[in-house]
Amino acid sequence: MLRKLSLVMLLLAAVMLVMVACARNGEGETPAGDDEPTQTVTTPPPADDNGDEDDDEEVEFDLEFDDEERQHNPFAVLEEIAGQFSNHVANPNPVMDGGTLRWGFGSARGLQGIFCPVFWIWSEDADLRSLFFEELIGLGLDFTPVNDRNLANVYFDRDARTVTIVKNHRSYWHDGVPVTLDDVVFAYEVIAHGDYTGPRWGVNISNVVGVTEYRAGDVDYIAGLELSEDKMTLVLHMIDFPPTIEQWGFWGSPLPRHHWEGIAIADMEGHANARHNVLGNGPFILYSMVEGESIHVVRNENYWRGVPTLEAITVEIIAPLMLPMAMQQGLYDIGSPFPQSQFTPEFRYMDNVQFLSTLQTHNSNSWLAFRSGYFCPDLEEVVTFPEEEWRVSRPVRQALALSIDHISAGMLFNGLVVPTGSVYFGIRRMPWIDTSLETWNSFDMERAAQILDDAGYDQRDAEGYRLRPDGTDLTIIYMATSGTPANETSRAMEIQNWSDLGLRVEFYQGRLIEGTVASDVQFNETDDGVVDMFTHGWGFGASPNPWNIFGYETRNNLARFRSPQWEYVLSRFQSDDMWEQDFLLDTVQMWQEAVSEAGVIFPTTAAIGLTAVNNRVANFSLYLTGSRDVISSWNAWKWGLTADEAYVATN
Repeated sequence: MLRKLSLVMLLLAAVMLVMVACARNGEGETPAGDDEPTQTVTTPPPADDNGDEDDDEEVEFDLEFDDEERQHNPFAVLEEIAGQFSNHVANPNPVMDGGTLRWGFGSARGLQGIFCPVFWIWSEDADLRSLFFEELIGLGLDFTPVNDRNLANVYFDRDARTVTIVKNHRSYWHDGVPVTLDDVVFAYEVIAHGDYTGPRWGVNISNVVGVTEYRAGDVDYIAGLELSEDKMTLVLHMIDFPPTIEQWGFWGSPLPRHHWEGIAIADMEGHANARHNVLGNGPFILYSMVEGESIHVVRNENYWRGVPTLEAITVEIIAPLMLPMAMQQGLYDIGSPFPQSQFTPEFRYMDNVQFLSTLQTHNSNSWLAFRSGYFCPDLEEVVTFPEEEWRVSRPVRQALALSIDHISAGMLFNGLVVPTGSVYFGIRRMPWIDTSLETWNSFDMERAAQILDDAGYDQRDAEGYRLRPDGTDLTIIYMATSGTPANETSRAMEIQNWSDLGLRVEFYQGRLIEGTVASDVQFNETDDGVVDMFTHGWGFGASPNPWNIFGYETRNNLARFRSPQWEYVLSRFQSDDMWEQDFLLDTVQMWQEAVSEAGVIFPTTAAIGLTAVNNRVANFSLYLTGSRDVISSWNAWKWGLTADEAYVATN
């Protein structure tokens, strides 16, 4: 008789895991940080003092969509939900000069604390580094450069195969040294070097003329980087020039050469300069950091756009489960990312908070992936095992994917998470989505069981679990990260369904693990080949080119999969023929088909991201300028406060 796992016990265990995580993060119920959050007693101002345009109308969120819509029209559902949120706060009250804004950063895994642009991995670090590090080039909603509003303009010459960057505003690193385009050259020299250990190496770098010779050590310069004498103009000579070049298909972030003088490239990732001694150029200066827990930044009086309104910002990592109540009590001015699972009626209608969202800056898909090989540092490329050597065969992978109930799991997140069967985030790219393909994300236990039976997995052990066709044990090691109770519950549901199917799935290290461990395993392969499958996700812009995530020369290819079909399709993305719309769409469809046929990456869900903002905050936007046409960074230099203390909810 098949042994049934107790879902109730799993759920209880999941809650206990979260409780332990919360206690470790904040010493009981107090969020972590240098100082204890100060309890405020300020109540929200009257409605017409809040700055709401519709003062007499209470915001109502409609999150109800039937299963059919969620399964077959997921992006339409997300678009309709996102349309109910603003992308900027409404607060016309007078803004004070100065003040310290408190940001509660909801994360179950803390900060990795690598803020250097050529080495960061975690999205938490990327979000926070935008406070003190500014890109030279701003991006529009189509993820192409927006000129005349940023530190540099970009010009493309398809015939000459060049990208020209012109720095048109004087700006300085926080130590007073001018930022020049030689700092961009230095970034290329670091990433392209054979001793580089970070995740940025990819087609955006290797596509520059002369990089191959430089990486091999044959020369000590990159021929395709042409820097002007005043270091204010940089011409990139490209090998291939597909249209994706114009969609951030090149490197444009500066790295201060003088800050790294005398430090070997092989030692850079672990050096203090990549972490708490980061040198920035943005509106705020990194003043202090408690590793994994908090950062404190102070305003940059010499910021090129003008002196920031706020005097300082303190960011504290807080367990996602604790963030809603902290916002309710006015302990923080910003609560982001706000956990979707806690967007319940109790918290979504807090009268001291405004919720913001936009699909333009929250483009991400999640997926279930299977480890199929390893990354060879000597070859600097992915090595994939022959299919017959995989511990998890194709039929088992398909059955595992089919037996995940994404719709029920999405309900744990208040409808803000929906199934997706595409490797693309289709809000603005619906023509790219091939709806005819087998997606393997429609919950179908009967079909999953039939696939296993037909493939010879019909033998069972004494506990009722399926054996391999040769009669040997089939145990699948699954790595998933800890988080909120909803995250834990959804994982428990997966384990239960797989058990009902007769598949023995065990968590890596016997439990849901912290994000720090997961990152180390995925990128550095410290599991010694133990992990069979894991969950992950990616952010998605306008470019259809997936090379930097799935190319065979990038460490970001976490599934460690390559095949002649994949390599052929990926090479098409670099072709000049991509300028032809029909060729582009054909290539995009071919890529989706290649992913479906490989059965190593299974897209699972897409989600709405939320940011909670206290009513005393002004000029806060999810876009760089507060308009809807530039999205490259927080507009943190504009943020301000209109009251001495954060408002506390009265409802």
